[in-house]
Amino acid sequence: MTDEIKYYATGSVIPLGDGFTGKSVLSRLVVNPKISDKELNEVLLKTRKSYNIELEFSSEEVITYDQPIITTLQLYVFPGQRQKISDKSTTFDEILNIFDCFPALLKVSVLLLIYDVTKEHTLQSLEMWLRFALVKDWIYKDTLIVLVSNKTDLEPANDETIKQVRDTIYSYIKDHKLPVSKEQIRTIKTSCVKMEGIEELRKMSLEWIAERGIRGVGIRDIEKLGEEEEE
Repeated sequence: MTDEIKYYATGSVIPLGDGFTGKSVLSRLVVNPKISDKELNEVLLKTRKSYNIELEFSSEEVITYDQPIITTLQLYVFPGQRQKISDKSTTFDEILNIFDCFPALLKVSVLLLIYDVTKEHTLQSLEMWLRFALVKDWIYKDTLIVLVSNKTDLEPANDETIKQVRDTIYSYIKDHKLPVSKEQIRTIKTSCVKMEGIEELRKMSLEWIAERGIRGVGIRDIEKLGEEEEE
């Protein structure tokens, strides 16, 4: 009878980083890494900078502790600009004000800190984005933090720099006395053009959410199980 029950896990994934670091393209590829070369070119060429929140969703069955879990990634991609560019544009803070009490933002399963390896200022900005996530209480004991070195097709990521930034992130976490271990802070190098690191990032996020996301059980299956027991 236990085979009749379906288990689910859902988790919010929030990419943070400056504008033009590739958050939108990366998110679209993470939810659909099996796209054809033609579809990839479409994503690369036609994805434009957004001044609104973008939502991406994807589900996959993940085997966790010998049990199949239907796991759903929910990506919430905010605009990266903190300053007003024009009267018609919106900033990160303005969008966040609208979604501040959104249930998905109360417990963030995976926080992606993304920078462009060709632009040093986007790496330096990660300190600001991390502080913001801490102030908003987005990081808790079941949050996976991933440092994403993006656009490595243009320039190789510096391993020593990655190590130093990972250590800095952990120091910030310790200073805020959060129950997050250093093993919860991971690093990955990605290239959307070459599709490098995309599948690995998706798998990492899915497995984490399957184990530590918001869990649920199929309601219809429970009702069916109850009917069988009554008989």
